[in-house]
Amino acid sequence: MRESICTLPFDYEKTAERQVLNLEQAGLPCVPALGRSHFQRKRAAVSEHRHPGCVEITLCMRGSLVFESEGSSYHLLPGNVFVTLPNESHRLLTNPKGLVMYWMLFRPGRKNAALLHLPVAESDVLRDTLLTLPNKLCKGCETLRKDFQRLFRTHDELEPGALRTLSMRSSVLDLLLALIETAHEKPLPTEPDQRLLQLIDTMRKNPEHDYPVEMLTRNCALSESLLNTRFKELTGLPPYTFLLNCRLQKARKVLLQRDLSITQIAHNLGFSSSQHLAMQFKREFGITPREWRAR
Repeated sequence: MRESICTLPFDYEKTAERQVLNLEQAGLPCVPALGRSHFQRKRAAVSEHRHPGCVEITLCMRGSLVFESEGSSYHLLPGNVFVTLPNESHRLLTNPKGLVMYWMLFRPGRKNAALLHLPVAESDVLRDTLLTLPNKLCKGCETLRKDFQRLFRTHDELEPGALRTLSMRSSVLDLLLALIETAHEKPLPTEPDQRLLQLIDTMRKNPEHDYPVEMLTRNCALSESLLNTRFKELTGLPPYTFLLNCRLQKARKVLLQRDLSITQIAHNLGFSSSQHLAMQFKREFGITPREWRAR
């Protein structure tokens, strides 16, 4: 995959699924981008890229995120935070339906320069500590979530001016200090819940198979209620809904093959009938399988 270099400014936007703010315009030149995402549909993986001169801080709130950074993969569960240092090649491999996350680009700047209006000595300590965090993947904490939310609320509710800038600067500093504290705690494993992750991968690759609840709980050594909870944390969906989504995604690809009828495709993917496939397909994508194939 060809690597791209992310250049600022971003595509700043505000939609139901994504909001990206430029806090440089609000008096914080060290924060060129602050974002939150709440995807209603699964999205494609992000291309590999870098953020020259910027630290990227990502807090997962719902769903399961897989980051690829400098050749290693990191699994983020709800509440986990991931840090990408300046010029590190990385990309987000998963954008699942139901995903909720916050992220921020922070520009630490050069040494011996004031940061967030702090004295130079304190700025240098903050900068050096941030750039030498012992763990890229951390458990996170409630303070991080509140600081992200406070930043958006302050930006949207206060009038532009000194008070809004001061409030947001305080939240950014509080967020960075909370990140530093949690990053020095015990690191999270990069491969949590291996049996459940393997099961999810199998369902993605082979959605046409049946996966009875009894088999899922036995293979993962979890109770049904805990299985549902962990499954939703990792995918954003309960097992049956996730399997249905995988079948519909595969149906979109198979429908492009003209040698199979829609009835055959429905049968092969585990739908009770072509009508059942058509109903679920239109509910998910807004058009029928026949219309999709015609396009």
